[in-house]
Amino acid sequence: MVGPFRIVVPQNAKVKLKEIYTYTKENTSSQLAIKIRDGLLEEASKLQSHPESKPLLRMKKQVVPPYRYSKKWSYKIIFQLFENENLISIIDFMHDRENPEKKENL
Repeated sequence: MVGPFRIVVPQNAKVKLKEIYTYTKENTSSQLAIKIRDGLLEEASKLQSHPESKPLLRMKKQVVPPYRYSKKWSYKIIFQLFENENLISIIDFMHDRENPEKKENL
């Protein structure tokens, strides 16, 4: 495995992270919202080395390359690993309590 991998966060994943931040800020506190946002971004940056060690996301319909995930608190960072391009694409940030069927529509 070659590394470090370049990480890209498409606009839809950025929007989801902002939604998590806004929801947390409005329903708890700004401090917690910042902690969660920064923690998720830090965890995502750790994917640069050994992303292949992260588990595959179980789905009814498989995609190529398969979705993988990394956990941080009650959140999953869903991503795809493009080894031949040395690239990781963050697909979504998802809370464990979100509708599990949502992942089928990624």
